Amino acid sequence: MLTNVWKSCHASVCQLNFLNERGVCVDTLSGFKVGSFLVTSQQAFCIGKAHKVQIKFVDFDANTLSASMKIPYAEFTQELRIGVVQDSGHYAVFNIDFSEFKNIPGLALSEQRSLSIGSSVASLGFSCGYSNLSLKSGIISSVFADRNGIRFLQFDGQVAHGNSGSPIVNPATMEVVGIVSRRSTPASNAYHQLKENIAANLNELKRVEAVVKFGDIDPIQVLIVNQNQLKLLANVIYRHSSTSIAQAVMLDGIISFFNQNVASTFTNKVVNKAHNLYQG
Repeated sequence: MLTNVWKSCHASVCQLNFLNERGVCVDTLSGFKVGSFLVTSQQAFCIGKAHKVQIKFVDFDANTLSASMKIPYAEFTQELRIGVVQDSGHYAVFNIDFSEFKNIPGLALSEQRSLSIGSSVASLGFSCGYSNLSLKSGIISSVFADRNGIRFLQFDGQVAHGNSGSPIVNPATMEVVGIVSRRSTPASNAYHQLKENIAANLNELKRVEAVVKFGDIDPIQVLIVNQNQLKLLANVIYRHSSTSIAQAVMLDGIISFFNQNVASTFTNKVVNKAHNLYQG
């Protein structure tokens, strides 16, 4: 059954690499095509150092590029942005109606609202920043809602850095039933808190740099180096660790969004763009 999931779905899942001005990847997400649109995690709007985003799909062997293009990050988040469902903070939709992606098939979103605990599911995504697509299996271990009433499913398949935005697929129907959310575990929360603490420490140390010296040694510079090494170590551990307690937002809101808003929003953007060109 999982072999069929791979055959049916691999071509529709992409990796989003966010590149800084030097072309270095500063973050990575997974996503998938639905019609002529890209669905991924809303984290895509929060990549502070991004200059460009590379979107790439792979062939059956999980490695060979089938389609790829780079887009300026500002254009991606502003002009290609179709919307964020109810500002939920869990997923985003972009227009990728480009010739480069014309032959990329789309996945179907499930209209099923009730999912049984214990049901088998599969996820496809790009883990730890690696360029190969991977398939993982698991079961739905729980279903819950947050304080805003947004429903999530919890599944026991392992996820890691780069898996946010991956589709969760029902192997029986080959339809998407959830979208992997950004990691929110005690370990990941501790990592983000540590990053904030290190940033605060560095700001304070730089403020008093060169004030005190022991001979030719500036102890503040030693402490700055120490904090930067700690930051690097924390990043490496976070990027290459995985968790078996994963959450995926369910599709209640995004189904309605696609049905009610995407077509009309896209049409309005095309009309406005044509009008602006005519006026110009």
